[in-house]
Amino acid sequence: MNKRLVIILSVVFLALLTDRFIFTTSGAKVKLEPEVLRASVNSELKIQVYASNLLGFKVPFREVNVRFVIEEGANLIEILNESANGTAVIRSKGLEGEAVVGIYSLNSGLQVSRVLIKILPFGMSRIQAQDAVSDKLDLAAFFPP
Repeated sequence: MNKRLVIILSVVFLALLTDRFIFTTSGAKVKLEPEVLRASVNSELKIQVYASNLLGFKVPFREVNVRFVIEEGANLIEILNESANGTAVIRSKGLEGEAVVGIYSLNSGLQVSRVLIKILPFGMSRIQAQDAVSDKLDLAAFFPP
């Protein structure tokens, strides 16, 4: 009898831990693919927003209802496809610069996050673009006035 009680209590405890660490939302994460846009009308970027748990993984069986708003740089980018499940496709208008996209929750109306999108010159190589994104490289060195 005592052994069964210990087994039942340990199963209940394990179920509560699983619920807390795996199925409870602790925040929202934003994923950009690729991390930068090029100054070309064909350059596209996919923004994906998903709920994360305490372990840092995507919460199973959970959808994020958000909307995307261009807060700065409306002359640089446009939102093509915005879906209710937390994804959007952003296209460059062919100009260099930086734009800010605000992500708002449809449930509460509060801002979830702001994303800075860098639009780099079309001719930059991949290594130069990675350095520019990580702010290790000064773009003025490549493009003198």
